[in-house]
Formats: sequence, structure tokens, C-alpha cells
Amino acid sequence: MTDFDKFFKPESIVLLGASSDPRKWGWQILSNILHGGFKGRVYPINPVRDEILGYKVYKSVADVPEAPDLAIIVVPTTSIVTAVRDCTARGIKAAVVITAGFAEIGEKGVSLQEEMVRVAREGGLRLIGPNCFGIVSPASRLYAQMPPIYPPLGSIAVVSQSGNVGSTIGRRAMAINFGLSRLISTGNEADLHVEDFLVDLGRDSQTKVVLSYIEGFKDGRAFFRAAKEVSRHKPIVMIKVGETEAGASAARSHTASLSGSPRVFDGICRQAGVIRAGNIRELMNIGYGFLTNPLPRGKRVGIVTLGGGWGVLAADACARLGLEVVRLSDEVIRELDKLLPGWWSKSNPVDMVGGSIISDNILRVVEVLAKYDQIDSVISLGMPLPDLSNLPRLVMGEDKENGRKQILDHYRKVFGRVGELKVKYGKPIVVAADIFMPRNFVEELDIMCAVTDVGQVFYNQPHEAATVVNALAAYAEYTRRR
Repeated sequence: MTDFDKFFKPESIVLLGASSDPRKWGWQILSNILHGGFKGRVYPINPVRDEILGYKVYKSVADVPEAPDLAIIVVPTTSIVTAVRDCTARGIKAAVVITAGFAEIGEKGVSLQEEMVRVAREGGLRLIGPNCFGIVSPASRLYAQMPPIYPPLGSIAVVSQSGNVGSTIGRRAMAINFGLSRLISTGNEADLHVEDFLVDLGRDSQTKVVLSYIEGFKDGRAFFRAAKEVSRHKPIVMIKVGETEAGASAARSHTASLSGSPRVFDGICRQAGVIRAGNIRELMNIGYGFLTNPLPRGKRVGIVTLGGGWGVLAADACARLGLEVVRLSDEVIRELDKLLPGWWSKSNPVDMVGGSIISDNILRVVEVLAKYDQIDSVISLGMPLPDLSNLPRLVMGEDKENGRKQILDHYRKVFGRVGELKVKYGKPIVVAADIFMPRNFVEELDIMCAVTDVGQVFYNQPHEAATVVNALAAYAEYTRRR
């Protein structure tokens, strides 16, 4: 399939299996489509209802006054082949099958899934699913999915064989005001596969980074070709599960996926430029890193830390990943001597020895390292704290809201400066910070949202910053080789 506009830019939708019962997916999906703000025409199908959620209900697809661009199918498995045949008869060319109970349950389900695909292909209908949670396309205000999540438009696309994992990524992105370009739950991939969506996302100008969760491949060669082509222009970050006997067994019963050899997949990723992540948090951390940083020229890292322990943790993490914690030149040490106490370590990591945590001195140190030609990336462990001299009065007094605003504005300003340094020197500056504020005054999540307001992020632990820098360096090296 070369044109995915019917899926992600539809002007009309038909929902087969619409329900008036809020406990059922047929009601919840219709509710999400309507409350998500979809501007096109919506045709709920239910043979015994006349109206649901204020919308006229049609008895069958044949009664709909046009051939809709997209069908969402959530009927029982016993009715699925009939529903697909009705869609093809009406001239519909794209459908998302939410219903489960196909190849993931065994031989009987495999036979039903094959029959569904046969009928669809005979009628020129392409399918996402079955056994999926739906799709999200914020540019079209299309939220045709089971969980009630409405991420705004952004530059991260998510392709996940698990609807559960996909919705987790969507919710966590929304929590810190990051948007998505698309969110696709592919399920059993009876017809369209993950590589089909990779090719489409590679052409999508809105998508800058692709995040993916994979349990197995139907066609490994097709995936390799697609990933290799897309990685030339934009990074793909992927979790591949099912690498243990227990995980592979779970994948077969979840999406009927064959997991394959971990060693073979590692080789495919290296050759295709795919960046691997070990878990959901790491997947998202790396994705945010690509969105908010330029690519480095190499693996040489400079580290700045407000306290010694975090610096040691970061140095260990960098070394384990294959990054080089470079030795500082005499010239750089002389420049840092002007900014730091006489007893600083004069080495990398640069330990601020607990001083100047309120001033912007750490940003000056970061800039010195960023200017240094022998450093490709900078990790900053900490950021200047706001002036806390009036904190007790702000927390306990009547001016609490104004104090909260001052602190959030402080972090917007600080991270805005970080963004300026990235542009000025063309290097990644990755921040990890443990920002403490009194409970119920300013939460860390509020600060994260303030930081994303200026197009930046920060991480919670030193090893997370090191992992992001390593991913940036690995992808940069791949693109240079290509």
C-alpha cells in the first residue's frame, strides 16, 4: 500500500459495532472519535439502535449515504467476515480491526484470520490489526482507539504491535506536553505489517523520530529493507521483546508473533541503523534526545556535575557504553580555573564541588566544554537552582501561586539557555537533574512541562543521560557511514 491517507487523513469514518453501553469498546471508541474533535463525518453501525451519543445510527454499512474513507471494526469474531465483506461491497479501502480472537489463540483463530484477509484483499480493502487498540492521527484530530488518550500533534511517531505499550507511550508523552505525529497499534498484522508503516512514516514530513515496540516479524527481509531506507533520513528507536523462552511464548499468545534469534536481530539493527532500547522509559528518553539535540561528531564526552557521586556514576555509564570520557587539555583547565574554586579536581568529570548551585556558573562551565573541539557531547548533571531565599514564605504564605510561577519561569529561562548553547556550538547537551521542591508546591512533572515549553527535556539519572548520548553518537556514526 502506497497511500495511507485513508487511514490517517480520512474525511469520513464508519464504526461497525457501535454500542450504547459505556462498558463496551464500541461505545468507548465512538466516544473517543467524537470527543477527540474529529471534523469529518461519522457513521455508527448498530442494527437495533437509532441514536448513540447524539449521532444517527445506521442499520448496516449499505445504508450509509457514501463510501467512507475508513472503517473501524469492533464486532464479535463470529461476525467479522461478514463485516469485512460488507465494507468491500460498499467500496471502503481501509479498515482497522480492533476485535481479538484470531491467530493469537491458535489454529481456529488462524483459519478465521486468513479468511478475513482473503475476503478483504478480494475487495481491495487493506487492514490494520486485528487484535489492536486502534490508531491516532492528531493532525486530523483522529482518535480512533480504545483508551481515552488524546495526544496533541508532535514529531514522534509510534508503531507498536502492543496496544498496551502504545497507549503507555501516548500517555507519558502527553504528561510532559510532548505530542505525537501518529500512534499505530498493529496487533496481529494479518495484512499490513510494521515495515509498511515505517515506509509511510519515512515519507511523512511531520514525523522526525519513529519509536517502535516489536514482538516479531512476518517478513524479516522486508523489515530490514524498510528500516535501512528510513534510517537514512530519520532515526528509528525500537524495543524488541521475546528474546527469552518466557517472552517468546508470551508474544505468540499475544500477537501471534515469532520472535526470532536475538543475535540475528542485533545484526539487522546495526546494518539498518536502528537504535535499540531496553524498556519503555529508555525508548522515550532516546526519542526525546533525538528531537532536542543535534547529532554529535563522535563519542567524546565532557561531564559537568554539581556533586561528585553523580559524576562518577555518569563516567562509569559512559565507559560501559563505549563513550570516551576525554582528558581535559591544559587550555580548558586554565579557563575552568577562572570559574571554579582552587580545589576543584581539574579533570573530567568537572566537579563543581557543591558550589555555585544558585548562580548560572554551571552553564558557564557547560559552555567551556561545548567550545572544546575535542568534546563531541556534554552531559550536565544538574542545573542552576532558583533563588530559594523566600521559599518558606512562598510555600506557606498567600503568595504561593506567584512563587510557583517564578520557579517555573526560572527553569524555562535556564533550559532556554541550554537550547541556545546547543545551536551555537552544534553539539548535544544532555541534562540529568534531581530537582527537589517541597511537596505540593512545585512537582517535578510541572517543571518537566515548563522545560518542554522551550523545546528541551531533562532526565532523572546520570545513566539515562549517558544512554541518550550513546544513542545519538551511534546514529550519527551510522549516518556518516551511509
